[in-house]
Amino acid sequence: MVAGFNQGNSEETLTFYGGLTTIGGVHIVYGCGDTGFVFDLGLGLSRAYFAADVRVKPDHGIRSFLLTRMAPPVLDLYNPDLFEGIGETELQRIWGCESFPKFSSLHTFVSHIHQDHMALLPSLRPGLPVWMHRDAYAVHRAIVAAGEYMDTPADIRIVEDRQTVDFGPFQVEFIEVDHDTPGVTGFIIHGPQSKIAFTADWRRHGRHAYRMDRFIERCQAAQVDVLITEGTRLRPDTLFQKPKDRFELDVAKECKRAMLETDGLVYVNILARNVERVADLIVAAKEAGRILVLDESTATLWQEASQHIDALKSHQALAIDHAVIRVLAIPGWSQGPVPQCVSELSYERISLEEIIADKGRYAVYLIYPHTPLLAELEVPGEASAASIYVHADGNPLTPNDEILHRWLQQFGVQYRYCATGGHAAPQEISALTEAIGPSVVIPLHSQHPTLFDSRGVTKVYPSLGESIVLPKLLGKLATV
Repeated sequence: MVAGFNQGNSEETLTFYGGLTTIGGVHIVYGCGDTGFVFDLGLGLSRAYFAADVRVKPDHGIRSFLLTRMAPPVLDLYNPDLFEGIGETELQRIWGCESFPKFSSLHTFVSHIHQDHMALLPSLRPGLPVWMHRDAYAVHRAIVAAGEYMDTPADIRIVEDRQTVDFGPFQVEFIEVDHDTPGVTGFIIHGPQSKIAFTADWRRHGRHAYRMDRFIERCQAAQVDVLITEGTRLRPDTLFQKPKDRFELDVAKECKRAMLETDGLVYVNILARNVERVADLIVAAKEAGRILVLDESTATLWQEASQHIDALKSHQALAIDHAVIRVLAIPGWSQGPVPQCVSELSYERISLEEIIADKGRYAVYLIYPHTPLLAELEVPGEASAASIYVHADGNPLTPNDEILHRWLQQFGVQYRYCATGGHAAPQEISALTEAIGPSVVIPLHSQHPTLFDSRGVTKVYPSLGESIVLPKLLGKLATV
C-alpha cells in the first residue's frame, strides 16, 4: 500500500478519499495506466462542517469542500474558475500525501441522484465525462428544473442496465440495483489483472429486489476479486437481530390508510426523488378520494421526471396525475427550492382558502422547509377532525426532530412514522458477500464499518487518502 501514485503507473490502483466512516460521500479513484475512473461525486452526510445556517453555494463551494477534505483532491475534476489559488501544495498539506492521481483520460461515475452521491456535479469542469443510468439522469434533470441543484457543465453520458463500456485498459459493466430512487447502478470493473465490484446503495425490501440476485450472479460469473459494499445500517443495535423492514409497496398503503381514517387534513412528507413512491402516493390519493396538493418545486420535479423515467412507463399514476394533483403557489413564502419552470406546470392551481374550506378532501405534500404552513392550514376552518402527518423518509431523516414535533404538538396533529429506507440490513450484506465470494471485501458508506460480519471473507479498511495497489494486495492474500 502506498501514499499516492502518478500518471503512468500501469498497475491497477484504488485510492480512497471519502465515505470510509461516513454515510455517503464515497470518493474512490480506480486507476489503470493513464485512465482513471472516479466514483461517486457526493458529499458525506456526517461531515459536521456545514449545516442549514452554515453553507455555501453548490458551485463556488468547491473551495470550501476541497479545503475541508469533503471533495476528492483530483483537481482535473473541477472547473478551474472555481478554485483559483488552490493547488496541489495546499491539498498536499491538508491530506498529508506526496502526490494525487493524475490521468490523461479521466472519467467519473454517479451511482444515483441523492445528495451524498451527486452534490459535486455543479462544480465539475466543462466536458468532463460523467457516466450515469438513464433514469438517474432523468431524476437529475428533474431536480435541476425543481431548483434543488444547479446544473452541471460536465458531459453526462447515459448507460443502460447491463451495458459494458470499454475504457481502453479496462471495461466497466453497469448493473442496476434496488434503492429508493430510480436508476441506481453498481458496476463490475473488468481490469487486466483484477475484477472490482461496487454495489452502490442497495436494499432487499424494495420493489426490485430481484436486481440484487442478478448483481450477485454477474459478480459470480466475473469471479470478482474485490467487493466494495455500502454498510449504512451497520450499528451495534443491529448486530445480533435483523431489523424488521417495512416493504416499499406498503408505504403508500399506510398513506392511504391515514387518508381514510380522518376527515381532517393528511400531510405527507416523503423524498421527492423517490419518484416511484410519489407515483404510488398519487394512486393512493385517488383511491382514497383525495386531491394531492404539491408545492411548486415538488410538482416541477414530478412533472419533469415522470415524462422520462423508464421505470414509470406503465405506472397508473401517469394516467391520473392531472386529475389528482393540484399546485399550491405562495411565491417567496419560504426558504424551499425555487423551480426554474413554474410557468410550464400543467397542473391546476389551488389556494389555501380552498383547502381550508374542505380539509377532508385534500392530502398536502409538506416538505420540511414548509412546516410552518401547518399554522396557516390548521387554525382557520373546521377543527372537528384531527389531521394526520405521515413521515416516510422525507427530511428530516430522523423521527425525533424536535422542531417538527413542536409544530405538530402545537396544533394537535397526529404523527405517524412510516419509513422504510433504501439500505440493506447487515445480515443481507453478509449474505451478499458470502454469495459473491470475493478475495477481499471493503465495507464503507457506514459509521461503523468494523462491525461488519464478512463470513470469512478478508476485510480491508483503507484510511483516508490511502492507495492500494491491487495486484500486490491480491498476490499477498494468495500466498497466505
